Amino acid sequence: MTRFTLCITLFASFLFISPPVATAGDEAVQLYYVRHAESLGNATKIHSSYNDRTLSAKGERQVKELTRKLAAYHFDYIIVSPKQRALKTILPYLKKHGRVAEIWPELDECCWQKKKHDLSSFQLAQGKRIRLESDMAPYFIFPHSEHRYNARNYAEGMFQLFKATDLIQRRFSGSGKNILVIGHYHAGSRIFEILQGFEPEGRYKLRNAKINHLKEGADGLFKVVSFDQ
Repeated sequence: MTRFTLCITLFASFLFISPPVATAGDEAVQLYYVRHAESLGNATKIHSSYNDRTLSAKGERQVKELTRKLAAYHFDYIIVSPKQRALKTILPYLKKHGRVAEIWPELDECCWQKKKHDLSSFQLAQGKRIRLESDMAPYFIFPHSEHRYNARNYAEGMFQLFKATDLIQRRFSGSGKNILVIGHYHAGSRIFEILQGFEPEGRYKLRNAKINHLKEGADGLFKVVSFDQ
């Protein structure tokens, strides 16, 4: 077992994470995951604060197409990363259909660092308060916290994502609900892996504004139904 694998195993043990096993009468959760639309940071590879919170012209077109596609689905809950590029991706859909989404700090982007072997404490420092633009406020709520986490390295980012997947499983497992998640590239790939019981390595290459479908199995683990639709 590598040092990093041991670290992640300890994180999981600390959270008491074990996939809930569905019992008779339980229904499978259908989870739909969408990486945010293209940002200026994605387009230019220059990741300034402005570029990362602003959608590109292509990203704006992707939002329109995604809003159209999502109309064909029914979602019981919509949960979203606190990043502006994620909020802006789902906002037109929320406005059009009169829906409210939950902001989960646990879904924030993380784990992009190439160095993966830093050790961490079993807690995350509280980060900055999440700010909403005035036109966003009616369409988002904060069920857990109005503050971001301050994941300082890859290991703390993984701890954050174990918290995210633990919340998803504890809240929704066996409920038969349809859940829409708007998130990110690096974090999203590892969320996919954790929900399937794989070691998180970042094997899923998520494209902007594409719909990915995962379904819960009887053992509480998820399977990928469709990818980048």
